[in-house]
Amino acid sequence: MDACKISELTKLLQSFGVQSVMQLKPEQLDNFAVAMRDLGAEI
Repeated sequence: MDACKISELTKLLQSFGVQSVMQLKPEQLDNFAVAMRDLGAEI
């Protein structure tokens, strides 16, 4: 993962009010996955 993607991931996590994926609430996971795909992730 390049620095640009890390920055995007950090901003995405902040938009969900967390600092790491492990802090996401179960009800946030679907929306987080969609947002990750929007950033180009293949999950």
